[in-house]
Amino acid sequence: MGKSKFFQGVLLGAVAGGLLSLLDKTTRREVGASLKNGSSYISTYAKDPKQLVEASKEVYEKLSVTADQVTRDFRFISEKVDELKGMTPQVKDLIEETKETFEDSSEAYKEAFKEAPNELEDGDQPIDSSFKGY
Repeated sequence: MGKSKFFQGVLLGAVAGGLLSLLDKTTRREVGASLKNGSSYISTYAKDPKQLVEASKEVYEKLSVTADQVTRDFRFISEKVDELKGMTPQVKDLIEETKETFEDSSEAYKEAFKEAPNELEDGDQPIDSSFKGY
């Protein structure tokens, strides 16, 4: 019993809200244009039901082609994700090797520069600073 009153209240509220929204002139115009457009579709398809069947077939075919394309795209993306999952350990190993190589090289460079004698005398300046802004 409570459910029937609930749905009656919801329906009554929807009707009241619809009627209140029609107080706005722009809304009335849009609703009128929408009803006119809808009625012309209905009358066209009522006069020639074959048009409705043809239009429905076209929509079905477009949806079918679109669904097929989405399925193929999804399958392609899934394959690429699986490939990336397989490559991830290889890429990680490659990055680790590269990092280790750079770390080893940087240590070797540090050692080489520590051992290199300073070839400049106390009064000498490097070549580029002797130009003094020219």
